[in-house]
Amino acid sequence: MAKYEELIEALKSINPEEAARLEEEIDIIIHKLKFLPVESFSNVILLNQQEDFEPYTSTAIAEKVKIAGGSLMESLDSNPDKIIIIQRDESLYSTLPLLLSQPVIIHSKAFANNAIYIIHRSEFDKKDTDYLSDTEILAEILQPKYFFYGRDGIDWVKFEIN
Repeated sequence: MAKYEELIEALKSINPEEAARLEEEIDIIIHKLKFLPVESFSNVILLNQQEDFEPYTSTAIAEKVKIAGGSLMESLDSNPDKIIIIQRDESLYSTLPLLLSQPVIIHSKAFANNAIYIIHRSEFDKKDTDYLSDTEILAEILQPKYFFYGRDGIDWVKFEIN
């Protein structure tokens, strides 16, 4: 059973309205992307500032990325289409030049296509109650032609290389 399905089941007994809303919103995202060809799904890697920019992986984040229209990569060597950096404190921007100067990043499709993003929402992927907001953030980044939730500039930004 998927994590979001577990959350919906758990919510049904304590907050049926929220359970219905979560189910409806996730179903809408899934349905919108159902008809896209496989090549429309970006290979993405998340790098966690808190963990020295190691790839950020978990079953839950992989599921959120998949629902949002992407495929989670576990290594920069996989040449991701998009790189998403999870910001955990204000020192990020002083360390970005060093991170972005790494050859594996410079030679990636993400770098070449100016597809570097920063999620600066402090609670990103920390609480089950934020499952939908986390998925919406990822959907806006991964499939911007299909999703607009107004989170750009609030919860995430595109980092302009050029």
